[in-house]
Amino acid sequence: MGTVDQGRVTLDDVARGAGVSRATASKALNNRSDVAASTRTRVLAASEALGYRPALVPAPLPYPSVALVADNLATFYTLEILKGAVSAALREGVSLTVSYTPGPPPGTTPVPLEESWFDLIHANRYLGVIVVTTPLSDSQLAKARSLDLPLVAIDPANALPHGARSIGATNWNGGVEATQHLIDLGHRRIAFVRGPAESVPSGERLQGYLSALQMNDLPVLPELIRGDDFTYETGLEVGRELLALPPSQRPTAVFAGADAIALGLYEAAREAGLSIPGDISVVGFDDTDMAAWATPRLTTVHQPLHDMGAAGVRLVVDLARGSEPSMSGPVRLATTLVLRDSTGPAPS
Repeated sequence: MGTVDQGRVTLDDVARGAGVSRATASKALNNRSDVAASTRTRVLAASEALGYRPALVPAPLPYPSVALVADNLATFYTLEILKGAVSAALREGVSLTVSYTPGPPPGTTPVPLEESWFDLIHANRYLGVIVVTTPLSDSQLAKARSLDLPLVAIDPANALPHGARSIGATNWNGGVEATQHLIDLGHRRIAFVRGPAESVPSGERLQGYLSALQMNDLPVLPELIRGDDFTYETGLEVGRELLALPPSQRPTAVFAGADAIALGLYEAAREAGLSIPGDISVVGFDDTDMAAWATPRLTTVHQPLHDMGAAGVRLVVDLARGSEPSMSGPVRLATTLVLRDSTGPAPS
C-alpha cells in the first residue's frame, strides 16, 4: 500500500489502497449491506492505515433542527415527552431529530452522545440537544460546552453539575402527596418501589415518601423500600416479594415510583389472590394513558410530561438564539395527585 500525505487523505486514497472503486469504499465505510464482508474488511484496514477521517460536511437543512436522545422510545412516558417536544418544535418552526441509546446497531457511526456524534451535530448546525432520562458524563457535558451547543436534560438519570440545564417535575412534592394520601386513608405499613438508585427523579420521590412518613411520626421500615428500575418487571418482582411476607409484616399500601411499576404490582396482587384496593392500595407516578386504562383505574401522581417535552425544545431554541431563559437553574413543573380507584381505606 503506497503512502500519501496524511494531511490530505481522501476517499479516493482509501479506494486505491483497498483496490476498490470510490463508490464501493464509500458503501463499506457507511456500513452498507450490499458490500461483501471481505471487501469491507479491506476498506476499513486501508482507512485505518492511511489515517482517513471523513469530513463532517454540514448537510443542508430545510430549517433549524434540535436533536433529542432518549434511553427508550417504547414507553408511554417517552411518547408523552415526544408529543410535547414535537408540538413545541412545530410552533417554534424547527425540526426534531430523534434517536436513542444504546443507539444504532454495532458498527454504525456515530453513536448518539459520543464525541464524534456531538461533532456531527455541531457541523450540521443543530440548535442544540435534548437528553431524556439518559446518564450524562462530565466529558459529554464538557464536549457540548466546547462546541457552544446548548444541552438540556429532561429527568436526568444522574446528578448533574451546577450550571447544567435540566427540566423535571416536582418529584418530592409528588412523593409527599402520594404518601400522605395513603396515610390519610389509615395506612401505616406503606411500601415504596423505586427506580434506579442513581436517577434524580427516583431519589426525589423517595425523599418525598420519607418526608411524609416523618411528618406523620411513622417509622421508616427499610424492608419496605425496594426496587431498582422504572419497569413493569420491577413491580412484578418486588410485588411478589412484598406480598409473600407474613400478613403482619406485609404492606397494606404501595407507592410505586412509576405507573409501569404499579402495573407490575397489580399482577403480583392478582397472583396472590389479593384485591386492589380491598386488600392493598396502589399509587403510581406519571399518569400515562395506561393509568386510566388499568383495572381498577390507577390513582397516580400526574407529572406534566407533555409540558416537559415542550419546555425542553423552547429552552434549547432560546439558548441557541441568544435569548436569556426566564429560569437559570433546574426547571421543575408542578405535579398533582389524580384520585381514581386503586386506593381505599386500610384493611382492618
